[in-house]
Amino acid sequence: MLDSVRLSDIRVLYPNFEGIFQKHVKDARLDIVLNKCEDFKALKVDVVSVWHLREKHGHLDLKTHSALVQALLVEHNLQHAKKLLERADDNTNRPGVVTRIVSFLSGPKAEETFKNHMKTTAAKLPDSQFLQRLDSEDIGDNDLRPTIQNATVLALKELSSSIDAAVKKMTHAILAMEYDHCGMSVKREVENEEKKVLDDARIEFIDEINKKSAGRRNS
Repeated sequence: MLDSVRLSDIRVLYPNFEGIFQKHVKDARLDIVLNKCEDFKALKVDVVSVWHLREKHGHLDLKTHSALVQALLVEHNLQHAKKLLERADDNTNRPGVVTRIVSFLSGPKAEETFKNHMKTTAAKLPDSQFLQRLDSEDIGDNDLRPTIQNATVLALKELSSSIDAAVKKMTHAILAMEYDHCGMSVKREVENEEKKVLDDARIEFIDEINKKSAGRRNS
């Protein structure tokens, strides 16, 4: 039965299932599963860092963008990223924008400050929205694609066990409802059969009484 129907079919067959579905999804706490995975959190911070600098700086040519991704995600070299942005600004004559970025990246504690800021920014971005954006980014960003794919695969791996557990619980709930439904159907069939037997017996009994009564009158 479960192999041949969709979730929408189950909702129609069992009106009470919606409450069960919502309960198990809530209990699965899918919204916090990825918060426990340090590797995913690190990848998320890396990608958010690239997005942040790219958006703050504006348009970057493909070569600079590739170098920026290399500096942040592979080398983890913030100073190299800073130099790339400075060079890009020199080439585009947009000192106002990059000055604000470079000032943020400058100073004795610049790297620590930037990393903490990116961790906070990444933490405020819901994982569901992050994954949705990864899906759209993967289409056109060749440089980020390997990191995006790693983050996506890791997210699916971490979420799959929680999803499987929730689905199993829902499956058991559906089977229990199906069992109860079948039990009620069988009970109704038995009751209907018993009623039919009793009705037939009652009719036969009345016929016998009528026949005997008619026999006594005739005698």
